[in-house]
Amino acid sequence: MGVRLLPLGTTNEIGDACYLLDIDGTSVLLDAGAHPRKEGLDSLPDFHLFQDRNVDAILISHCHLDHIAALPVAISYFPHARVFMSEASSVLAPLTLRQTARVMRRQEQEGTAGPPLFSATDVDLISYLFQGFPSERPFPIYNPDPHGADLTAKFYDAGHILGAAGIWLQGPSGTIFYTGDTAAHPQEILSGAVYPEEPVDLLITECTLSADPRAEYHKRRGEINRFARSITEVLESGGSVLIPAFALGRTQEMLALLHRLRLRGRIPDVDIYTAGSGGSISEIYDRTASYTRRQNPDLRLRDLDILPLPSGDVRSGSHLRRPAIFVVSSGMMAAHTLSFKLAEAMLPHEKHGIFFVGYVDSEMPGHRVLTAPPDSTVQLDPVGPELPVRCRISRFFFTAHSHRRHLLRLVDRLAPKTVALVHGEPAATAWMKQALEHRHPNTRILLPQRGIETEI
Repeated sequence: MGVRLLPLGTTNEIGDACYLLDIDGTSVLLDAGAHPRKEGLDSLPDFHLFQDRNVDAILISHCHLDHIAALPVAISYFPHARVFMSEASSVLAPLTLRQTARVMRRQEQEGTAGPPLFSATDVDLISYLFQGFPSERPFPIYNPDPHGADLTAKFYDAGHILGAAGIWLQGPSGTIFYTGDTAAHPQEILSGAVYPEEPVDLLITECTLSADPRAEYHKRRGEINRFARSITEVLESGGSVLIPAFALGRTQEMLALLHRLRLRGRIPDVDIYTAGSGGSISEIYDRTASYTRRQNPDLRLRDLDILPLPSGDVRSGSHLRRPAIFVVSSGMMAAHTLSFKLAEAMLPHEKHGIFFVGYVDSEMPGHRVLTAPPDSTVQLDPVGPELPVRCRISRFFFTAHSHRRHLLRLVDRLAPKTVALVHGEPAATAWMKQALEHRHPNTRILLPQRGIETEI
């Protein structure tokens, strides 16, 4: 019966990742994300395109919101689907979704958004459905329809964040591998990705960094050296450093790196603060250390000398009167988050530094800060004041995504008959398509479009 691919969510940007695969009559949903720049129903994949057909399983690659935040809604559309994810993701998912529900509830109360898509209670009621599996251990996806085929599935450690997994599927018509968000290189805590050894028929791969030629040339050791020097210069001038970071993944990586640099005397011995849900997530990093791949299996984030950010208005207080380092969310300085508020306090002062260490969407406040010329002004909030830009602003390449040469080598290794390019801006997918057509002229290269089904 073959394989058909129907994207229900965004394919040409970092948005609501969600892909419907029909494999020999068995339908599986790969991810169920919500768009980070949209709200309410506008943020969701088009589940209604498939609501009259059965979905046998939902497989989640990892717990970033653009891949999992619509899962409770997906389950309401497809109540008979089994839900599979990695072991660590099955621990992270309830926490991540409850936090999302609380944010939506707060936005409704503040009048900045409509009714929440789901509640924390809803999350509690569906969490029993989340089945976690160890990496590289096969498990079945059964189709109760006698005319459909049963599938075999496996998760492969994707390296991106705790619990991130590539998804391998096999049915009578062939083998599929979906990378999810993947990092071939090791990070401070997590080891690099593991990929299948055998060729696949269809590869669905992210292209996040494929338009950025710099990403493949930035060496981690060199970036750490530049990071340490820059932090030291700010702290020794009497200022503080703000590091906006995603609560899941980047916060834990930065805290571990900063602790190591401070312990080895490579940055001054100042207080390091964090706050928000990153602390709860760090506890899960520690709880899962025994069965997830780590650079240092003995590292425990709870043992690091990291302080909670004092309560109250973060824009004032003793923590800003002496040199310190703040690792807080949101990573893209979403309006009125801790990083947004600290930036308001720090931007006008030459002694401070704001250091970005991850992806920043061009429409988010963080991008306006990152691209603001020195001695200019920036408006973080459309209804807020113009703030002078006097502090030091830098970007460091500590990415949790594979660069384009890593992805090209993955295609070389898996030798797929068809490659579907997703999760990248148009320039990124266009670069990969051209490179792959040159490198593998006999391979079919697809740029899937939302709502358009393609027969593989």
